[in-house]
Amino acid sequence: MAEPASGFQAPWWLRHSHVQTVAPHLDPRRYDVAIEQRRYELPDGDFVDVHWLNREGKGPLFILLPGMQGTPDSTYIRALLGELSRRGLRAAVLCHRGGALPNRLAPFYHAGFTEHLGWLVATVREQEPTTPLYAVGFSLGGSMVIRYLAQTGHHSHLRAAAAVSLTFDLASTAARAYEGINQLYQLRVLRSYQRVARLKGHLPEYTSRLGALSGLRGIRDFDEVFTAPLHGFSDAQDYYRRCSSRQFLGDIQTPFLILNAGDDPLVAPDTLPSPGELRSHVKLEVTAHGGHLGFMYRHASGFGYYPPSRLISFFLQEQREAHESLSPDVVGAAVLAVEAADEGGRADQHPPAARAAQ
Repeated sequence: MAEPASGFQAPWWLRHSHVQTVAPHLDPRRYDVAIEQRRYELPDGDFVDVHWLNREGKGPLFILLPGMQGTPDSTYIRALLGELSRRGLRAAVLCHRGGALPNRLAPFYHAGFTEHLGWLVATVREQEPTTPLYAVGFSLGGSMVIRYLAQTGHHSHLRAAAAVSLTFDLASTAARAYEGINQLYQLRVLRSYQRVARLKGHLPEYTSRLGALSGLRGIRDFDEVFTAPLHGFSDAQDYYRRCSSRQFLGDIQTPFLILNAGDDPLVAPDTLPSPGELRSHVKLEVTAHGGHLGFMYRHASGFGYYPPSRLISFFLQEQREAHESLSPDVVGAAVLAVEAADEGGRADQHPPAARAAQ
């Protein structure tokens, strides 16, 4: 089991796991950034929405995958986009199929759904064959990234990737969602799932299941009635067994960072991987506090959200190590300038990185 790391420091009154989990949703800042939404038609007749930051720019591209029923407006996404925008970097937020908006076909996204990420990587690769690509998955989005990396191996076309608040065991997380205050979190997500399912009620696969919607108590119930049968799993337990991310960690061939909080209310400590399960290029960093997708801290000019600075630091480090094989045009003047600024230090905005769990 991983030992807690102490690099990220939250003030004493922000250390409770549920306070950390809820605090970002109460953040009054909007992290306003200019993003461009584009809808793409897919070969199977469905569509996918991608929200672009500096789409026509040069340099590395960061692909962001939200968590369960997350959107480009989720605080953790907006905060990272804001930091990337401030640094003149590029990003693409990949909206999950059937997430906040109903898609056309019956199947939707789940922890093992990698088709859209594979499509976006291939599309960008075709248009920009030399552009370094990075991916960040939050919570369930992290499971998608890991599954994609395990499936593609050395052919992922991602120079590095990361996951924040990763759930290593879906069955364990589904069970914890029914405990205490966690029920409020899952109720919020469940209502979003139910709303989208009703909007797809004209599809035969949904018409026959609409009667069960009002009786669903949690995400596990939804997975039993909708997720599992609509995606080829025998039941929810089969889905959890086959798509939980922990089993794929050993197959990752790409530099990978996992940032989790030791007090994450949805991640049981005994589900964290042991050091022996991680390859040398896979880093697990565990902070003592942070909740689920929280990681709020206090700095000189106000409140900060830890993951953006840590993620960008990790990716730029990977970028630095690749400089010898990349031309300045590919690296991008903006990235080189950012690196020079970072070396000067910004202690008031960037807390020290959490130490890797041993």
